[in-house]
Amino acid sequence: MTAVTAPRATKTPAKGDTPTSRKPPTWDQIRESIPAPGTAEGAYFHYTPAEAAEWLPFSVHKLRKMAFAREIPYVDNGNRVWFSGMNIRAISEQFTRQPFVKPAAA
Repeated sequence: MTAVTAPRATKTPAKGDTPTSRKPPTWDQIRESIPAPGTAEGAYFHYTPAEAAEWLPFSVHKLRKMAFAREIPYVDNGNRVWFSGMNIRAISEQFTRQPFVKPAAA
């Protein structure tokens, strides 16, 4: 009785032929030409904490600390903290204080 084996590939891929996955940016990296959070395309774009800090009055480390404490909305992709444009707008509204309006004199 002969053993049946699975066929093997006849050609091994060359070094440049294998697809490589793109590495996501690190939390402190700022990419070029990203859309603004207020635009339609920026609403669903995922920003790194460093990119979000450009639009918010908090430092990168403060944003990460607040996200880990679940004080602000953020996108949790595995072990990375991201902010969508909608998250940035929600954080901005969350910490916006409206001016005091004096009641009308009676």
